[in-house]
Amino acid sequence: MINVKNLSKYVSVAYRRTQMFYTEKLKELGVSSGQFMFIVCICENVAQTQDELSQRLIIDKSTVAKILSQLEIDGYITKTINSNNRRSFSIFPTDKSIAIYPRILEIKDEWHNKMMENFSDIERDVFEKLMEKVMENTINNCK
Repeated sequence: MINVKNLSKYVSVAYRRTQMFYTEKLKELGVSSGQFMFIVCICENVAQTQDELSQRLIIDKSTVAKILSQLEIDGYITKTINSNNRRSFSIFPTDKSIAIYPRILEIKDEWHNKMMENFSDIERDVFEKLMEKVMENTINNCK
């Protein structure tokens, strides 16, 4: 048994502070902390299906459907019937999403830099690799 007393605390605090930062910064764009990664992924993968988006973001399909519905209502995306599978939709960013996409990336980079401001280049690389392993372990152990 691995004894890491405060790991849950560290993860919890980092998550909460991350949400607080994004909520504050994204307010100027009219986007929530729960929506911005969808906009990023949709702008970077134009015409993907809802299932592909769910897989890319590692978010369950019902949550993806709910957030996409709100993004469509708010004018950030459009959906069209997928030409390869008429039972699914292709998702496209609107001009509104494309206009805020660069600013979202700036905000994301700003937070990443703040989280790792005292890290050396080697520490940044190791941290990212370790976080990727943590993510994979959580995916594999909590289905």
